[in-house]
Amino acid sequence: MRAGRLNTPATLLELNADIQACELDWMWCGIDTKESAEPPYPTGLRNPAKVAIRAWWDERLRQGRYLRTEHRLFHIDSARDYRGDRAELAITATEFIGEPAQLVRDGRPPRCVRVFLDMQSPWRDENGQVIDYRTRAEVALIEAGRVHTDDRLTARGVTYLVTALPNDMDDGIVRNIWLEPL
Repeated sequence: MRAGRLNTPATLLELNADIQACELDWMWCGIDTKESAEPPYPTGLRNPAKVAIRAWWDERLRQGRYLRTEHRLFHIDSARDYRGDRAELAITATEFIGEPAQLVRDGRPPRCVRVFLDMQSPWRDENGQVIDYRTRAEVALIEAGRVHTDDRLTARGVTYLVTALPNDMDDGIVRNIWLEPL
Protein backbone atom coordinates (compact mmCIF):
# COMPACT_ATOMS: atom_id res chain seq x y z
CA MET A 1 0.00 0.00 0.00
CA ARG A 2 1.28 3.44 -0.75
CA ALA A 3 1.88 4.96 2.67
CA GLY A 4 0.18 8.29 3.22
CA ARG A 5 -2.15 7.90 0.24
CA LEU A 6 -5.21 6.76 2.19
CA ASN A 7 -6.08 10.25 3.33
CA THR A 8 -9.80 10.53 2.52
CA PRO A 9 -12.46 9.34 4.96
CA ALA A 10 -15.40 7.75 3.14
CA THR A 11 -18.71 6.23 4.18
CA LEU A 12 -19.66 2.90 2.62
CA LEU A 13 -23.34 2.86 1.57
CA GLU A 14 -25.73 0.25 0.26
CA LEU A 15 -29.14 0.67 -1.35
CA ASN A 16 -31.57 -1.64 0.44
CA ALA A 17 -34.73 -3.29 -0.92
CA ASP A 18 -36.84 -0.29 0.17
CA ILE A 19 -34.61 2.00 -1.95
CA GLN A 20 -33.12 3.63 1.13
CA ALA A 21 -29.44 4.32 1.79
CA CYS A 22 -27.92 2.18 4.54
CA GLU A 23 -24.62 3.28 6.06
CA LEU A 24 -22.44 0.21 6.54
CA ASP A 25 -19.21 1.73 7.88
CA TRP A 26 -16.59 4.39 7.26
CA MET A 27 -13.06 3.80 6.05
CA TRP A 28 -9.96 5.54 4.76
CA CYS A 29 -9.32 5.51 1.03
CA GLY A 30 -7.24 7.21 -1.63
CA ILE A 31 -9.02 8.77 -4.62
CA ASP A 32 -7.38 9.52 -7.95
CA THR A 33 -8.50 10.07 -11.53
CA LYS A 34 -8.17 6.98 -13.63
CA GLU A 35 -7.93 8.63 -17.03
CA SER A 36 -5.33 11.27 -17.77
CA ALA A 37 -6.92 12.57 -20.97
CA GLU A 38 -9.51 15.31 -21.05
CA PRO A 39 -12.82 13.64 -20.13
CA PRO A 40 -15.80 14.10 -22.45
CA TYR A 41 -18.50 16.59 -21.56
CA PRO A 42 -21.01 15.03 -19.13
CA THR A 43 -24.44 14.30 -20.56
CA GLY A 44 -25.95 13.01 -17.34
CA LEU A 45 -25.44 12.60 -13.62
CA ARG A 46 -22.59 10.14 -14.14
CA ASN A 47 -19.16 11.61 -14.82
CA PRO A 48 -17.82 9.91 -17.97
CA ALA A 49 -14.27 9.82 -16.52
CA LYS A 50 -13.67 6.83 -14.25
CA VAL A 51 -12.10 7.23 -10.81
CA ALA A 52 -9.50 4.96 -9.21
CA ILE A 53 -9.91 4.37 -5.47
CA ARG A 54 -7.54 2.41 -3.24
CA ALA A 55 -8.49 0.99 0.13
CA TRP A 56 -7.51 -1.69 2.60
CA TRP A 57 -9.14 -5.01 1.77
CA ASP A 58 -12.66 -5.31 3.16
CA GLU A 59 -15.19 -7.90 1.98
CA ARG A 60 -17.96 -5.27 2.20
CA LEU A 61 -16.32 -3.21 -0.57
CA ARG A 62 -17.90 -4.73 -3.65
CA GLN A 63 -19.52 -3.89 -6.93
CA GLY A 64 -22.83 -2.05 -6.70
CA ARG A 65 -22.19 -0.30 -3.39
CA TYR A 66 -21.41 3.37 -2.89
CA LEU A 67 -18.70 5.48 -1.26
CA ARG A 68 -19.51 8.99 -0.04
CA THR A 69 -16.85 11.49 0.96
CA GLU A 70 -17.47 14.99 2.26
CA HIS A 71 -18.63 16.40 -1.10
CA ARG A 72 -18.39 13.48 -3.52
CA LEU A 73 -20.43 10.35 -4.24
CA PHE A 74 -19.14 7.26 -6.08
CA HIS A 75 -20.75 4.08 -7.38
CA ILE A 76 -18.36 1.11 -7.19
CA ASP A 77 -18.06 -0.47 -10.64
CA SER A 78 -15.47 -3.05 -9.58
CA ALA A 79 -13.33 -3.88 -6.55
CA ARG A 80 -10.33 -6.09 -7.19
CA ASP A 81 -7.90 -7.78 -4.82
CA TYR A 82 -5.27 -7.52 -7.53
CA ARG A 83 -2.45 -9.10 -5.48
CA GLY A 84 -4.65 -11.89 -4.12
CA ASP A 85 -3.47 -11.46 -0.53
CA ARG A 86 -6.53 -9.69 0.95
CA ALA A 87 -4.46 -6.66 1.90
CA GLU A 88 -5.41 -4.00 -0.62
CA LEU A 89 -8.23 -3.27 -3.06
CA ALA A 90 -8.11 -1.42 -6.36
CA ILE A 91 -11.56 0.04 -6.99
CA THR A 92 -12.90 1.52 -10.22
CA ALA A 93 -15.82 3.85 -9.61
CA THR A 94 -18.16 6.25 -11.35
CA GLU A 95 -18.57 9.65 -9.74
CA PHE A 96 -21.95 11.35 -9.65
CA ILE A 97 -21.70 14.99 -10.61
CA GLY A 98 -24.52 17.45 -10.61
CA GLU A 99 -25.94 20.52 -9.03
CA PRO A 100 -27.08 20.63 -5.43
CA ALA A 101 -30.84 20.35 -5.12
CA GLN A 102 -33.52 19.57 -2.58
CA LEU A 103 -36.20 16.92 -3.01
CA VAL A 104 -39.36 17.52 -0.98
CA ARG A 105 -42.18 15.05 -0.35
CA ASP A 106 -45.39 15.85 1.48
CA GLY A 107 -45.08 15.04 5.16
CA ARG A 108 -41.36 14.24 5.00
CA PRO A 109 -38.24 16.31 5.61
CA PRO A 110 -36.41 17.57 2.51
CA ARG A 111 -33.53 15.49 1.12
CA CYS A 112 -30.35 16.98 -0.30
CA VAL A 113 -29.56 15.41 -3.67
CA ARG A 114 -27.37 15.93 -6.69
CA VAL A 115 -29.31 16.59 -9.88
CA PHE A 116 -28.47 16.82 -13.56
CA LEU A 117 -30.97 19.05 -15.39
CA ASP A 118 -31.61 18.81 -19.12
CA MET A 119 -33.85 21.75 -19.94
CA GLN A 120 -34.61 20.70 -23.54
CA SER A 121 -35.05 16.93 -23.47
CA PRO A 122 -37.26 15.41 -26.19
CA TRP A 123 -40.67 14.22 -25.01
CA ARG A 124 -41.87 11.34 -27.18
CA ASP A 125 -45.34 9.98 -27.83
CA GLU A 126 -46.24 6.27 -27.81
CA ASN A 127 -44.89 5.92 -31.38
CA GLY A 128 -41.48 7.33 -30.44
CA GLN A 129 -42.01 10.64 -32.25
CA VAL A 130 -40.75 13.83 -30.61
CA ILE A 131 -43.79 15.99 -29.84
CA ASP A 132 -42.35 18.45 -27.31
CA TYR A 133 -39.24 19.44 -25.38
CA ARG A 134 -39.44 19.35 -21.59
CA THR A 135 -37.24 19.48 -18.52
CA ARG A 136 -35.76 16.12 -17.55
CA ALA A 137 -33.64 15.48 -14.49
CA GLU A 138 -31.46 12.65 -13.26
CA VAL A 139 -31.09 11.89 -9.54
CA ALA A 140 -29.14 9.13 -7.80
CA LEU A 141 -31.43 6.62 -6.08
CA ILE A 142 -28.99 6.35 -3.16
CA GLU A 143 -29.68 10.03 -2.36
CA ALA A 144 -33.25 10.51 -3.56
CA GLY A 145 -34.80 7.19 -2.60
CA ARG A 146 -38.15 6.38 -4.16
CA VAL A 147 -39.30 9.40 -6.19
CA HIS A 148 -43.04 9.90 -6.79
CA THR A 149 -45.07 12.13 -9.04
CA ASP A 150 -46.09 15.35 -7.27
CA ASP A 151 -42.78 15.47 -5.35
CA ARG A 152 -41.03 18.82 -5.60
CA LEU A 153 -37.42 19.44 -6.58
CA THR A 154 -35.69 22.77 -6.03
CA ALA A 155 -32.56 23.48 -8.07
CA ARG A 156 -30.96 26.73 -9.26
CA GLY A 157 -33.49 28.63 -7.15
CA VAL A 158 -36.43 27.21 -9.14
CA THR A 159 -38.97 24.75 -7.75
CA TYR A 160 -40.16 22.00 -10.09
CA LEU A 161 -43.01 19.52 -9.81
CA VAL A 162 -42.27 15.88 -10.70
CA THR A 163 -44.82 15.12 -13.41
CA ALA A 164 -43.74 11.69 -14.69
CA LEU A 165 -41.33 8.83 -14.06
CA PRO A 166 -40.30 7.12 -17.31
CA ASN A 167 -39.95 3.38 -16.69
CA ASP A 168 -37.59 2.83 -19.60
CA MET A 169 -35.00 5.27 -18.22
CA ASP A 170 -34.37 3.77 -14.77
CA ASP A 171 -31.37 1.49 -14.31
CA GLY A 172 -31.53 1.00 -10.53
CA ILE A 173 -28.74 3.50 -9.92
CA VAL A 174 -29.94 6.74 -11.52
CA ARG A 175 -33.62 7.74 -11.80
CA ASN A 176 -34.89 9.94 -14.62
CA ILE A 177 -37.79 12.25 -13.82
CA TRP A 178 -39.81 14.72 -15.87
CA LEU A 179 -40.30 18.16 -14.33
CA GLU A 180 -42.51 21.21 -14.76
CA PRO A 181 -41.59 24.54 -13.12
CA LEU A 182 -44.04 25.79 -10.50
